[in-house]
Amino acid sequence: MSASAKMKKPCATCKKSGGILSCEGCQQAFCGKHVIEHRQYLAGKLDGIMQEHDLLQHDIEQISVDHSLLQKIDQWEKESLAKIHLAAKIARENIQKFLDQSKENLSKTCRDLAVNLCSSREADDYSENDFIHWIEQLKELKQEITSSSSIKIIQDKKSVIHLVKVENSNVNTNKSTNSNQMSLLTSEINLKIQEKYSDVLGPITLENGGFLAKHTGFIYQYAYTRGNLLYSHGHHTVRFQLEKCKQPYQIFFGCMSSKVVLGEGAFKYPCSVGWFGFDQVYEHGRCTNNCKKYGYKSSLIRANDVLQLIFDCDKQQIKLFNERIKKTTILTVNINKTPYPWQFLMVMFHKDDCVKILSDA
Repeated sequence: MSASAKMKKPCATCKKSGGILSCEGCQQAFCGKHVIEHRQYLAGKLDGIMQEHDLLQHDIEQISVDHSLLQKIDQWEKESLAKIHLAAKIARENIQKFLDQSKENLSKTCRDLAVNLCSSREADDYSENDFIHWIEQLKELKQEITSSSSIKIIQDKKSVIHLVKVENSNVNTNKSTNSNQMSLLTSEINLKIQEKYSDVLGPITLENGGFLAKHTGFIYQYAYTRGNLLYSHGHHTVRFQLEKCKQPYQIFFGCMSSKVVLGEGAFKYPCSVGWFGFDQVYEHGRCTNNCKKYGYKSSLIRANDVLQLIFDCDKQQIKLFNERIKKTTILTVNINKTPYPWQFLMVMFHKDDCVKILSDA
């Protein structure tokens, strides 16, 4: 037997005949009969890969917009417009209030001057010095009339309306990945808007960008604040930490209609619902302290407790959950008296009480 015959590799299929052809892919030798079968096997594998490609192409063509994302944008648009309408309403009311107050002050000054002029004339008691004084008063009155119309519209740089944006984020961030390899991309919408304090009334100071509210008034004085977000549907949770809380506990947590302007005694409004100190529960202007009925006992609340205020708009309910004692109390909201959208309402009574809104996880 020649040396060349001894060096021949056997056929990878039949193991008998000497291989006459070698496959560059699998590095195996095949005889004349089985080299054809090997090529047919490879052709079948190629057909399978092409079929997988066709199925993937079909799946790509079936990709459509996720309607839940569009619904989130619709919700953001609706709530943002509601905020704009509310801000415009408050601005109009403030303009009218400023004008009425200025008009009242000017009218009083004008009446006082008229009385002085008439009395001096009737008594025939006036001189050049009086003329100088009266003319000076008229000039000052004219200046005040001019300044009364100098109301300015100022844009709030801490606007409570947050824009949304659509981002494309590459899932595969490994720099060693072949640049020609197709990357799987996912689209996500940044709709995370953080609740914080916004409207204030009374001796209350906001810090930390609106996430911390402090009572800075007298020992016993109501201080009011509302949130910047509006709630009209869905399920939402705001977490509050009682950083300082004097006893007996006297902090109101609840909601009110954003269509009503924040004012003194807001927690007693017909549009307000929530929980106060001394086991008090307020429901549309009615106050009760029935612990058995509501399962609410304010004396259990302590400093550093974390309270969750939950808005369940779909069920027309609000809930207050104490994370330390694992206790939940629920109030039903009459949407005829408290129409959407809602805002959270917090009222503090003790000086130096301090409540922080915890950031979203």
